[in-house]
Amino acid sequence: MSQIYEEVDPVYAKKCSSVTLCSNTVGFFKNLSEEIVALAEEDDWLKSFEKVEDAEKVSTVMKNKTIMECLMEVFSRIQPLHRGKDAKVSQEKRKAVEDSIKQGDLEKCLALASQAVLRSPMTGAEEVIDGGVSLALALWTRSEVLLRLNRHRAALEDLKLALKERLPARMRAQYYWRMGHCYKGAGEPTRAKVSYELAGRLLGNNEKVKGQLQKDIDSLDLSIKPNCSHTKSGITLTGGAKQSMPSLSKLLKITEDEIKGRFAVANEPVKTGNVLLIDSPYAACLLPDFYGTNCLHCFKRLDDCEECAPVWCPQCSEVAFCSLKCRDIAITTYHSYECPFLGLFFGSGMSILSHIALRMVTQAGLEASLTIYSKHLFNKMETVESVTLHDIEGTQRKLKMKSRRERLNRSKKILYPIDDNTSKEKEISTTSDEKQNSHEQLVFRAAQVYSLCTHSRQRKGDDYLKRIVMAMFLTECLKRSDFFKNCEKDKILKAEVSICELIVCNLQLLQFNAHEIYETIRGQHMFTGSKPVYTAVGIYPTGALFNHECNPAVARYFDGRNIVLRATRPLAAGEIVSENYGPHFLMRNLKERQRCLACRYWFKCDCVACKEDWPTLKQMNASAPFLRCPNISCSWKFIANQKSLPSRCSKCSVPIERNLVKVYLETVDSCLSKYEEGARLMEAERPMEAIDVLCEAVDMYHEVARMPHRETHIAQESLRSCFATFGNVHIVKTPSLDETKENN
Repeated sequence: MSQIYEEVDPVYAKKCSSVTLCSNTVGFFKNLSEEIVALAEEDDWLKSFEKVEDAEKVSTVMKNKTIMECLMEVFSRIQPLHRGKDAKVSQEKRKAVEDSIKQGDLEKCLALASQAVLRSPMTGAEEVIDGGVSLALALWTRSEVLLRLNRHRAALEDLKLALKERLPARMRAQYYWRMGHCYKGAGEPTRAKVSYELAGRLLGNNEKVKGQLQKDIDSLDLSIKPNCSHTKSGITLTGGAKQSMPSLSKLLKITEDEIKGRFAVANEPVKTGNVLLIDSPYAACLLPDFYGTNCLHCFKRLDDCEECAPVWCPQCSEVAFCSLKCRDIAITTYHSYECPFLGLFFGSGMSILSHIALRMVTQAGLEASLTIYSKHLFNKMETVESVTLHDIEGTQRKLKMKSRRERLNRSKKILYPIDDNTSKEKEISTTSDEKQNSHEQLVFRAAQVYSLCTHSRQRKGDDYLKRIVMAMFLTECLKRSDFFKNCEKDKILKAEVSICELIVCNLQLLQFNAHEIYETIRGQHMFTGSKPVYTAVGIYPTGALFNHECNPAVARYFDGRNIVLRATRPLAAGEIVSENYGPHFLMRNLKERQRCLACRYWFKCDCVACKEDWPTLKQMNASAPFLRCPNISCSWKFIANQKSLPSRCSKCSVPIERNLVKVYLETVDSCLSKYEEGARLMEAERPMEAIDVLCEAVDMYHEVARMPHRETHIAQESLRSCFATFGNVHIVKTPSLDETKENN
């Protein structure tokens, strides 16, 4: 039986699947995988492999001597490859900072100083250069630049770190003096006075310098109270969170049928603007192009971290972190295993999805990964319906919870996903009990992830084989990074095979369930010229349950690592709450959308926009709206033409009264006026007010009319832009008039 992607465009489908695994233009993996496929085609081995059950596929490949000999020859050359530390380079960057300071280019100074910090070896590693304290000196240099930029808190953090990294004792007087400047600028005069006084004790008998220090002390205004930093209030789910799925609003429920699988529907009426989902990723990876600009762990733009400067990795110079907290989470979980091979990963051409497939293992560690494998791959009988998603409707539960207490305990465990660098995350576990709880929480969330579709039965043999080759490559890297070092010798081989099979599963489910994470890049105006830039990719256990429609019911944006879904149109109870997987009817015609969805996601879309072949935005005009049938439960619509107004609904036979049509048209006119008001508020950079006006107008429109409607679609897209202003936003700094004149 042919698959949907074979019927539409098999060549394009193959290309779509291939790029989810590796690059078609960069790296060695594409050629390696194709060579393995060519070997597998000999004697029709690949055809017989395609018929093998999923659970036996990896072992079947391992039994093929020809394939394994080829792979082992390649894998034998695997070595750690990454950009390491270099004290000499760090020293050169510090000298460059001194030259740039004289020129007054402080932003350039900061970039150079951060490079000096990131390239510095760990304290004591290279005693020949800087006496082994390159890192402390680099932090000292950067603190000066940050102080000149009036980033007092960040400068203070660098000073504290410099002291921990053995800043030379001869510099202690200058250290406390500079610390006093930082506290003064940060609005803490009392601490500034203490720091100045400590500096005075260390200055010796230099009366001239002491006189200058006394002037600094005298300049302090001790009546100033310390500034209290206010954290922004986080967004919350409308209607509260579901107990069994705390990332999902109570307004929704997850249902299931044989054709569409599991998907979200409205459990109660939903209004435009309602927050329906706030989900943290099970695993997420930063795109390599952003390693130098964003935090590796939380993806925050480093330039936007006012109170701290980029923090280093102890082993490599490839990545940076926004804080010690993010760095420590990464180092104690996944990064220590991935760090030695980052350069090799780039060189292989592996995709970001392949990296996430690895991250799903490295963040969990060997013990938890083997537990996950045992529960969700080896023993497929224990399904997610019986564990996590026990409130799914439409299918009979396979197993029932033993007791009410067990249900409550399971719900509580999922409330706190681990490894999330937001204000809502739990503190890193320190006691053995807390570590055990974190382990259980991860395994519990894995139940959601490993219930997602992989379409393995629809997958061709060559595609499956390539994913096994990638999994073997990544497993080989793990072996060389000591991932299996705590495993008993007689169990290592079995553990390696299990991890390989787990990665194969990851590679399949990520192809259809991952989300691109973006930040909004904007200039001086909040909306004009703003655009989304994709910086990372993640897999969201509950977010992945939303089905696609070409006219989606929600808009998504990202708050840190969390995905947020907000309604862009009202929904009645029972209606599908749809997302959009990329092809939107406003931008792409029916044929293009069907081709994309069939080849990329392996399904045929039958949403209303596809069934009725709605025009794209360019094809629409400001024609009369489609009015809805007076019967609220009827889906019929008609064009309000006074000359040929229907007397009754052709579907449910409810009479169409002219007076009611007049009221409907007046309501639509009122909506148009509110759309214009919303546009003016956006121009004035008042997004909250614009959201209130546009949400009210869109709700009003859907009470009397139906889509498509050009102005309403534009209003919904405007809402999408307004929602995004409360997510990840980076403002591009534009040079001042004086700076422009200097450059010219």
